[in-house]
Amino acid sequence: MRYFIVFILFFNTFLWANTSKSVLILNSYHKGFELSDTIIRNIEKTFYSYEDIDIDILYMDSKKIYSRDYKKELSKLYSLQLKNRTFDLIITIDRFAYKLAVKNFNDLFPNKPMLLFIGVEQYSQELARVYNLDNRINGIIQKLPIKDNIDLIFKFIPNLKKLYILNDRSPNGNDSSPFIRDAINKVKHKVKVEYLRDDSLESFKEYFSEYKEDEAILFIRFSNDYDGGFYKTNEVSRAMDEFKLPVFVTDTLFMEKGALGGKLISIENLGVVTSKKAIDILYKKDYQLEVSTNEDFEYIFDANKLKEFGLFLPKGLKNYTLINAPVSFFEKNRNLINIVFLATPILLVVIFGLLQALYEKQQSSRKLKQRVKFDKALLNAIESPIFWQDKDDIVLDANAKFCELIQVSYDELLGSKLLEFYHSTYQTNCIIDYLHEFENGKLENSQIVMKNANYEKKIYFLNQTRSEQGIVTIFTDITKEKEIELEKIKHTQYMIQQSKLAEIGEIFSSIAHQWKAPLVEITSLAQDMFFSGNTSEKEEDSYHINNIMIQAKYMTSTINDFQDFIMPSQKKTIFNVPITIESMLNIVKHNMKYNYIHIEMDIKNSKNLNVYGYENEFMQAILNIINNAKDALLSNTEKNRKIIIKLRDKLNVLVIDIIDNGYGISKEASGKIFLQYFSTKKQGHGIGLYMTKLIIQDKLGGKIKYKRIRNGSCFRIQLRLHHENISA
Repeated sequence: MRYFIVFILFFNTFLWANTSKSVLILNSYHKGFELSDTIIRNIEKTFYSYEDIDIDILYMDSKKIYSRDYKKELSKLYSLQLKNRTFDLIITIDRFAYKLAVKNFNDLFPNKPMLLFIGVEQYSQELARVYNLDNRINGIIQKLPIKDNIDLIFKFIPNLKKLYILNDRSPNGNDSSPFIRDAINKVKHKVKVEYLRDDSLESFKEYFSEYKEDEAILFIRFSNDYDGGFYKTNEVSRAMDEFKLPVFVTDTLFMEKGALGGKLISIENLGVVTSKKAIDILYKKDYQLEVSTNEDFEYIFDANKLKEFGLFLPKGLKNYTLINAPVSFFEKNRNLINIVFLATPILLVVIFGLLQALYEKQQSSRKLKQRVKFDKALLNAIESPIFWQDKDDIVLDANAKFCELIQVSYDELLGSKLLEFYHSTYQTNCIIDYLHEFENGKLENSQIVMKNANYEKKIYFLNQTRSEQGIVTIFTDITKEKEIELEKIKHTQYMIQQSKLAEIGEIFSSIAHQWKAPLVEITSLAQDMFFSGNTSEKEEDSYHINNIMIQAKYMTSTINDFQDFIMPSQKKTIFNVPITIESMLNIVKHNMKYNYIHIEMDIKNSKNLNVYGYENEFMQAILNIINNAKDALLSNTEKNRKIIIKLRDKLNVLVIDIIDNGYGISKEASGKIFLQYFSTKKQGHGIGLYMTKLIIQDKLGGKIKYKRIRNGSCFRIQLRLHHENISA
C-alpha cells in the first residue's frame, strides 16, 4: 500500500510537470516603465484564467543602460540565471529584448522554445534565418500610423503652416526615423516640417510656450535627451501638458496626460493580442508560424484638449472615442432607462392603481404644506428670536429673527447642533454660553446682555419650555423696557438731586436775607461815621471806610452769585460757555487762591461759544470736575498746582478740556469713575462725577470722557454749538 501511494504521487507530479506551460517574458525596459508594464499587465490578465501557465519576467533596463558591454554581461547573467530552466514560450517586449533573445537563443534556451515578439518596427527575416530561427519566431510588427496622423492634423487644422515632429535618438527612435522622413517627404510641399531629435524637454517647454493657431506637434517618442539621459513617463506627460500647441500622438500612452489624441495604437490592445497569440502557440497543435503587422488602430481624442485649443472633430470622422466628454443624462443613466422601458407596462398598471391614493395624498400634503407655511409665517412674524431643539440638541426649527441674531442661515442651522457653530460668530458664542449657564441655574434673572450684528446692545429675557418633543427657547427683547427703566432711575436721581439743591437754595436764600441786613447796617454806620467825624481825621477814615464798603459789596455780590448758582434752572436757555465758566470760577476763586491753585482759561478758534441748555446744571457739572481736580492737587506736595480749562471750536462742536497736574486716576479706576456710588476718595459718596455725566449727556446732549495724561488728568466735554445770538 505504501509503495502504491508513492507511485501515485510520483505519477501526478510527472503528469503536472508535463502538462504545465512555462512562459518567460523578456522586457526590454525596467519595471515601472508604463508602456511595457501595460502590455505585460494585459498579457497576465489573459494568462490568469489558465492555471497551468507559469510566468517569469526579466527586466533588461535598456532605457537607462544600453551598451555592447552591458549586453554581453546581461547575456552572461541570463545564461547563468536560466541554466537548467526550460520554457515553452519566450515573449519579448520591444526590439532590445528581441535582438538579445535571437542572438543568444541557443545559449539561453537550449530546449528550443517558440519565440513571440511584440513592439518591433523593423523586422528582419534574414536575421532569423542567420540564427536558424525562421521556424521558431512569431511576432507582431508595430507599425506607427505616422502619415495617417499627419493627414488627420490637416483635417483638424486646414490652414496648418508648421508641423513639429518629436522623436528621440534612441535605437527605437532610429527604427521609426525612416518612416518619419518618408512621411515628411510626402507633405513638405504644403507645410513646413521641423523634425526635432537633439533637444531636451526643458528646451521643448520653452520652444512651445506660445500658442499659434496654425502650428501643431506630432509626438512619436522622447524617452531620452540628446545626452542619452532618461525621462520618466510622468516627466514627459507634464512637459507635454505645458505645451501651448496641440499635441497629436501615435499610441495611447499619453492620452489624458497632455496629448490631444490621434489615430492610435492601443497599448492595452497590444497586450491582449499578444496574449491571444501566445495561447494559440501554447495550446494549438496545428498552429502555423506567423509574423503579422498590427493595423488595429483607434481614433481617440481628449475633449478637454479640443476645447483648450478651440478645435473640432473633422466632418465625416466615424468610430472615434471622445474621452473627458460631458456625459449626457441619457448616457449616464442608460441602464436605468432601459429598465424603465422594459418595466413600463407593469408600471402603468401600478400607476393607475395608485392615482386615487396619490391624489388624496397630494390633497393632504397640500393642506399640510399650507399649514406649515402658515406656521412658518406666523413664527417668522414673531419679533422674539425662537428656536426648537430635540433631546439630542439637534435644531428642528427656528424663526428668521433667531437666524438673524446668530448670523447663521436657516438651511445651515436646521438639522445641526447649535454647539457646531461655536466660534463662528460673537452672537453664537454668547448664546451658547448663556444657555449653558441658564441650564445650570447660574443665569441671574434669566436675562442675557449681548450685541447684535449692528453692534447694538440688546437685553433678552430667556424662557424655555420643555416637553417630550424637545425644548423651545424664546428670547424676548426687553432692551427698550430696560432703557426706559434706566431713564426713570436716572430722572428720579436727577430730580432728587435737583430737589436737594432747591432746598439748599431756599435755605441759603433765608441765610442770605439774614446776612444782607447786617451788611446794610454796617454800610450805613460806616457812612454815618464818615460824615459826622472831624475834618482833620476824614482823610484817614475815608480810606478805612472805603475798604469796608468794598468788602461789604463783595460779600453781597458773592451771596447773590451763589444764590443764583445753587437754584436749579427752570428751562433751557442759550448761554455763553466762557462767561458761565467765569461766573462759576468767581465763586471758588478764593478757595483756589488759599490752596495755591492757579486756574487758567485758554480759548481759541472761536468768537461765539454759545450752547443751548440748562446753565446752572452746566455750572454744577464743571464745578464737580474742578472740585475733584482741587482734591487731587491738594494731595500733590508740589506748589505749582494748575488747572487749565481749554475751549476749542472743532467742526461746530465745542470741546472743553479740563486739565490738572495732580497724580491722576489709576488705570483700574478710570473705567469706573462715572458709575454711581463709586469714589476714589475715602470720604467720597460717588455722586459728583455720576451727576456730571448725567447732566452733560442727558440734559445737554453732549459727551464726556476721562483720559489719564503724563502729568495728571484730563476731562474732555463735547457740546454742540448754538449759533443764534444770546439776546434771542
